[in-house]
Amino acid sequence: MNTSISTAINRHAWDRQALLALPDDRPMTPGRVEWTQYPGHGPGIELFGQVSGLTVAELGCGNGDNLTPLALRDADCVGVDVAPLQITRARTRWGHLPIRFHCADARIFLARTHPLDICFSIFGAVGLCPPDQLLPLISRQLRPGGRLLFSVPHPRWLGSRRAIMRLADGSRVPVARWTSGPQGWKAAITASGLRCLDVATIDSPTGEVCCLLVSAQRAGGDSNA
Repeated sequence: MNTSISTAINRHAWDRQALLALPDDRPMTPGRVEWTQYPGHGPGIELFGQVSGLTVAELGCGNGDNLTPLALRDADCVGVDVAPLQITRARTRWGHLPIRFHCADARIFLARTHPLDICFSIFGAVGLCPPDQLLPLISRQLRPGGRLLFSVPHPRWLGSRRAIMRLADGSRVPVARWTSGPQGWKAAITASGLRCLDVATIDSPTGEVCCLLVSAQRAGGDSNA
């Protein structure tokens, strides 16, 4: 798929999602980092390790909720999303916290930003951008020893929903996704110049697979894991 078309498709989908939520958005209280599709299920902030003083960017930040626990631990936090109304939501919810939110395609942001200590994506830009474009940019932008953490829907969980997202009002919109199993993500990470640390399959609360949780690192420096 043409990347400009896929970007437009995804921008429209997540703007539609944000538009439905905006009337109820307001300043919020930080919660936990949610890596899976099921709130309160699975690992949390501990996957980041020590983050104080580190520059952390979420690629595809949506409403910004997953950045807030990191900001409270004194990380220098940046949230990036391609959908303008998602950034509006994030600023509405978290404008009282020291988080910088940018409306931009993750690839454009990475080409222009300063070096980063941690990049992460939770059902965000990783999986919604071509991996052969996005992952090398992340690799180049991470400092030596810097880490990439991301979760993506497991292909079996998505099934026939791969190209469709259901919104809160029951309507459906097209989305552009790049899906793969564990071996495919390992290969993509290695091809980008990063070292794959782990690809874990996370089950739902009912025992069915729901997502893949992936960690990788740029060579050099010390790990904070």
